[in-house]
Amino acid sequence: MVDYKQSPPTVEPLSLELPEGSDFHPLGAALFHQSRHSTLFITNAQRNGSTIEMFHVSHATPPILSWRRTISHPLIPNADAIHPVSSTSFYVTNDHRFRRAESTAAHALESYLQLPLAWTTFVELSGDEVLARKVVSLQRVANGITATPDSKIIFIAESARGGFGVYARTDDDELHFKEFVRVNGFADNINFNDDGYVDDTHWGESSITAGCHPNILSLVRCARGKQNAPSWIVSFRPQSEGIDQDPLDRGLYRAKNYKDTWHVTTELQDDGNWFGGGTGAIIDHGRNVMIGTGLYDSNGAFICHRIK
Repeated sequence: MVDYKQSPPTVEPLSLELPEGSDFHPLGAALFHQSRHSTLFITNAQRNGSTIEMFHVSHATPPILSWRRTISHPLIPNADAIHPVSSTSFYVTNDHRFRRAESTAAHALESYLQLPLAWTTFVELSGDEVLARKVVSLQRVANGITATPDSKIIFIAESARGGFGVYARTDDDELHFKEFVRVNGFADNINFNDDGYVDDTHWGESSITAGCHPNILSLVRCARGKQNAPSWIVSFRPQSEGIDQDPLDRGLYRAKNYKDTWHVTTELQDDGNWFGGGTGAIIDHGRNVMIGTGLYDSNGAFICHRIK
């Protein structure tokens, strides 16, 4: 397990200029980089519907963000996380079939019964037209999404199933299921941390990090302001042999290895008093830091420095 020295968050506020009357409740975000600018996609959980907001990001110092358009479609009713493969195409997860604002009871039943009604959509923009199709169906709360640097392998978290699916991406942007990697918690956001990745058989020291919720009821109570929820960040690496047991740290949670081809280990855990309800993290190997986020902690984000 990697040890990190915990530091208070240092997060600068982000100012986004949206059309007048916009209802902005960001949930997921991703950048697609090009030589002279980047495109920022943000999933927007509006009160009256789910949309994706698209921004132009200049490579000036400091960067300048300019709103470009709002994207909506019947196949993105509950947009959660997003992974762009170009400046005009992306995969987006829908964490539920039913919107809470439209049917609280149906949304709650889908969640608590862990019904496989969610899906992942591929979206392509063609001028003003939004072309969309389902590429993965029957998911149990489709959540975070990430990919290898070449975007040939896509990983999609399913919170209610406890883990993430591994999919091969074809030339026509279809996704073919390969396997499901489990964890003993509710997987939330996931990120691919590139540390020597070559191809899908040569990962180097690369890994997938996932924010996991070991007790979903404590997260619900945290959302209601009744208690702190623990933060637990785990990493996954494909490994052919020599899988060790996850070290027990602070007596909180120990990740299980369900497959002999994937090694799962704890990167960070906290009982919620330092940071509550962590939803995911990225690791900057060059700077030896981990940066994570949470939905309900008042700090919004955390930074940890690797100490060994």
